[in-house]
Amino acid sequence: MYTGPIRRSLRCPLAMRGCGRHAIRVSYEGNNGDVFLQVFTGAPVRELAAGETLFQAGERAEQVFNIVSGTLMVGRIGKDGRRQVMSFLFKNNFVGLTSADHYFFSVEAVTQAQVSYRSRQTLETHLRANSAAERTFRDMVLRVLENSLDLVYSLGQRTAIERLAVFLLYLRHRHRISAGITDDRDRSLDTIDLPMSRQDIADFLGLKKETVSRSFTELNNRGLIGRPGSRHAVIERLVELRELAGVTDFASPLRGVVPHTS
Repeated sequence: MYTGPIRRSLRCPLAMRGCGRHAIRVSYEGNNGDVFLQVFTGAPVRELAAGETLFQAGERAEQVFNIVSGTLMVGRIGKDGRRQVMSFLFKNNFVGLTSADHYFFSVEAVTQAQVSYRSRQTLETHLRANSAAERTFRDMVLRVLENSLDLVYSLGQRTAIERLAVFLLYLRHRHRISAGITDDRDRSLDTIDLPMSRQDIADFLGLKKETVSRSFTELNNRGLIGRPGSRHAVIERLVELRELAGVTDFASPLRGVVPHTS
């Protein structure tokens, strides 16, 4: 992962391969306020079916992408065939950055999704010509690094049920950001969509699928969450779930610090 200063000739991380017949000539008009994402204004959009690969590790990193809708998954498969899911991507997440000429991870759609795309060269030209865009791009890279370190910290040295609690809070926070919800007390945040499979969650948390299922049952039995269906969870007791996870949110330099009450 790139952690140094952003150079003028950017060759950066998270992206997509040639779109071919899967590309549709629909213009993408929105972004989440990051100035550098204006490069996607009017960009073509690719439609992805659930399970379809956006790009694979080893392909040339010639394009960059912004998620318009849906959920995608970033992962790598080791030489022994075991998979590690490294991240889930949601609306207005940027993907396709890499410091090398090839992608070192794969991205596939978890749900039906739309992804806008530009060439890497177009992004680099846009950043060279727009200092404000370059600053917001740099800030985005730093946020990605901070969030990655935050997640490693939050999941490390945790039991299975604690890891699942962290995961639910992670999804809650990602929904808050993508939906632009500013009030943490908004009850809509407590309904968590779970479009990914139990195996996807297990590969993200470093657990077995059966352990993930048992942990969902345990959280439900403790009254911390409700389970209206296999694809949703409802956080019933947010304060207690945060105490179990040891995480308040994923949005500040003091991540993972739960205020003590006397």
